[in-house]
Amino acid sequence: MDNFSPAASRNPLFRNPAIAAVVTACLVFISSLAGFWAEAVAPHVGLWPANAILLGILAIHPRANNPLSWALIVAGYVLPWLLVGDDLTSALWHSGVNIVTVAFGVMLFRFSEPRISPITNPSGLVTLFAIMIATAALAGLVGGLSPLPSMDAAWIGRILSRGATEFANLTIFLPLVVAGVMIQGPPRLRTPRDRGKLIRHGAALGTLAVSCMLMVVIGGPGAFVFYLPALIWCSTRIRSRFAFMLSGATAVWTLATVPAGLVLLGEGHNHITTSLDMASFRLGVGFVTLGAIAVVALNAFWRREHHERMQRANFDELTGLLMRKDFYESAEFMLKRLKPGATSVAIAIDIDRFRNINDRHGQPAGDQVLQTVADLLTANIRRGDIVGRLGGEEFAIVLPGAGLEEGNRVAERMREAIADEPFRTSETEFSASVSIGLVEFRAPADLSRMLSLADEALYEAKSAGRNRVVAHTSETIAGSAA
Repeated sequence: MDNFSPAASRNPLFRNPAIAAVVTACLVFISSLAGFWAEAVAPHVGLWPANAILLGILAIHPRANNPLSWALIVAGYVLPWLLVGDDLTSALWHSGVNIVTVAFGVMLFRFSEPRISPITNPSGLVTLFAIMIATAALAGLVGGLSPLPSMDAAWIGRILSRGATEFANLTIFLPLVVAGVMIQGPPRLRTPRDRGKLIRHGAALGTLAVSCMLMVVIGGPGAFVFYLPALIWCSTRIRSRFAFMLSGATAVWTLATVPAGLVLLGEGHNHITTSLDMASFRLGVGFVTLGAIAVVALNAFWRREHHERMQRANFDELTGLLMRKDFYESAEFMLKRLKPGATSVAIAIDIDRFRNINDRHGQPAGDQVLQTVADLLTANIRRGDIVGRLGGEEFAIVLPGAGLEEGNRVAERMREAIADEPFRTSETEFSASVSIGLVEFRAPADLSRMLSLADEALYEAKSAGRNRVVAHTSETIAGSAA
């Protein structure tokens, strides 16, 4: 699945096929042992994460899908069965069922690659769900028809039980592995800490915890979906990967509490008395989890689309920075939240001799300089600072709550990073520099006036020879003007 190869290249453990094979087999071994541990602690839960984790790894890391990897995977599956006391024949049979299941899922992923690499719309999400259902169905068919004497239930019961268990595990664990690559939400932005946001996140998580407790307290036929509204709320408040973790955790909670009798679906008993009852229950939990996954994914799609629209409307296409109007609005909003008398810093930045760069090296080189300068400015500001492109080669930054000394450090760091950055065209290599002026002011203050004062400091830096920082307080500039 070559379209997923960037994910593999970003993860050093999966860049080399041999290392990827060892890592994959170790994860299979560990997750198989975890499955046996879960069975020993709570046999009614039916957790077996190994297949879902392996399927996810092979789906998004193509370098792990090689002959050496499969040979080690066999060992990763067989050894845990031997360690828990199974004979070799039984261990090979169970491992073979798991390997056939995963190989079938990998084949489906490869066949469906154009629609899920990555998933950008609901139809791709439906394809992912279909892969999970088909893989679970094959697991039930192959595992349920086991000829081993320990399998003494009716054949239809064996098929349903194994398939339902596999399906529940896929809905819990597969999204945790593949979602970061396949389901792409908006990029993570540098935003200021927001106490109100933390409170809202805490309220959503608290409501989810209370909903899970109400399952035990109230019970009844609908108890095992009490948490769903709170989970939907959480999915709109938190990042997708964490939301998938919550979805899996609530599914495990349901799988553990209902069969154990902590959550009573009926008066005096839980109505799960046969293998068919358990298969139906696990299928139900799996489908509810699919619904939760769909909500998380659709929310991620919407947030990404909204982010892209906001980017097109409010951000400079070349540099990705805020444009003048939106820079002023964002900065003024941030400054209004400061207490009276709190200091902040306004910074004006101009690329030195930018016109000469365009004339000598061409407009593509000039665009390269603008993009690189924007990246370096963004990389050297603090969380919550506001940076924008005001036009041409002019940039501005506001550091809310910063003092002159801190602002000067930030400005010098940016100036040095830009001066040290090499720029190249197909014909030559050149350098660029910036002149920076900054001014400290106290709230409340007029942002336009502060940026005008920062511009005055910038022109001082230009007059003094360029590639330097000139810093003032607003009182200093006002006093010299008088």
